[in-house]
Amino acid sequence: MGKILGIAIKNYGSLKDIKMGKLFSDRNAAELGNMVAIIGPGGNGKSTIADAFGFISDCISSDVETACDVKNRGGFDQLISQGEADSIHFEIYYKENQNARPITYELTISKDKNNRPYVKEERLRQRRSGKSYGWPLSFLHLVDGKGYDVN
Repeated sequence: MGKILGIAIKNYGSLKDIKMGKLFSDRNAAELGNMVAIIGPGGNGKSTIADAFGFISDCISSDVETACDVKNRGGFDQLISQGEADSIHFEIYYKENQNARPITYELTISKDKNNRPYVKEERLRQRRSGKSYGWPLSFLHLVDGKGYDVN
């Protein structure tokens, strides 16, 4: 069974810049445990963290514009953190199983010239089998709809 080792979220609702657990961009942090409890006062983003996972799933299963509008999300302008004009960014670090090499999934969503949300950048990377050093191989990397995948 897969396990999320860490997640970073930038500019998604009230979550301006959060990191939890181990990430490709922060490999010194501890991995998330098998059970994670998120506690805090109302209005601090606990539900937003849960919705972020649903949002990513909706982006993958349908499209970004639809994902921004479903489930009362209100569109990209309502989703991006107040006062931010850049983009929404997610980084998820996970393993398919206990013996697998970690995979990093990154998704950046912005607005195009027609003011519609789109995938500005999407990347999947994983260290090659038997390698314990160097940069992981990006086996999918798309920027503004152009890029490559490695079969």
